[in-house]
Amino acid sequence: MFQYRIIDNLDLSPEEIEELINSLPEWRREEAKKFKRIQGQKENAMAYDLLRKMLGYEPYFEYGSHGKPYSSKSEKCFNIAHCKNAIGVIIGDKEVGIDVECMGRYKSNLAEYAMSEAELKEIEEDGDKAFTMLWTKKEALLKLTGEGIVDDLKNVLTSERMNNVKIISGYDEEKQYAWSVAYTNDDGNGDADGML
Repeated sequence: MFQYRIIDNLDLSPEEIEELINSLPEWRREEAKKFKRIQGQKENAMAYDLLRKMLGYEPYFEYGSHGKPYSSKSEKCFNIAHCKNAIGVIIGDKEVGIDVECMGRYKSNLAEYAMSEAELKEIEEDGDKAFTMLWTKKEALLKLTGEGIVDDLKNVLTSERMNNVKIISGYDEEKQYAWSVAYTNDDGNGDADGML
């Protein structure tokens, strides 16, 4: 069982942003303030705030060897993501991953580096939307496994890596972002509680 939330109403006044950042535990406040721009601080703070609301307590992050956050004091697995247009959080009983990305990242040289031949054909047909959707799928899967960005991005979505992994994706044409969640599905059921 897992649940995820994608929120794309990130409109906060400067005072609300400051209040939210000040409501964070000291260690997370310091993390948020590492972002030079207020936009990054806001995204970081909002993602953590959503996570603590979904969990019902304030988790302290520890980090795996490739930077994936976890909490040894939590029975739940979790992952967060943010971009300037949306934030996303997923929690579950097993490992989970989530990614959100703004549209407009497509560049042919990046696509040739990161995408397989079949994926490049899909991108030819649907351009930036297809590129961004595929990128979020790859990143959500790599966040689920805790690997982080790997050297061979072309082969991330192969059947070997996707064994017992399911990915749900979507995009918002109006707000110009795409998202994907990845979760393990050992029993074939994959109970989800998703909300946009």
